[in-house]
Amino acid sequence: MFEAFAHRVDTTAEGATTVPVGTVARSAGITVALMVLTSLGFVGGAWLAGRAQPDLVYANLLWEGVAITAWAVVWGTFAAMAVLAVGVVAIGLPWARRQRDAGSTSTSMP
Repeated sequence: MFEAFAHRVDTTAEGATTVPVGTVARSAGITVALMVLTSLGFVGGAWLAGRAQPDLVYANLLWEGVAITAWAVVWGTFAAMAVLAVGVVAIGLPWARRQRDAGSTSTSMP
C-alpha cells in the first residue's frame, strides 16, 4: 500500500515522514468523540431496554437476571452501532468531500 501511494507521502531529507501535529490531534479528537458518542448510545439503548422489558415468567431469579442483562446488552449494542454509524457518516461525508475537492485541484498523479 505504501508503494502505491508513495507519491502522496511527504518525506524529509533524512527519509522520515513528517506528520503535522495538528493532523494527529484532530484525528485523535475525532476518535475520542466517536468513542464517547458510541458509549452514550450504548448506555442510552441499555437504559431504554431496561425500561421496556419483555413480559416473561422465569424459572428462577438467576435466569431472570441473565435474560434482563442479555436484553439490555443486545439493545445497547444495537443503539451504539446506530449512533456510531450516524456519527461516522456525519464526520466522514464532509471529510470525503474535502479530500475529493483537494484532489481535483491537486497536480499529483492519482
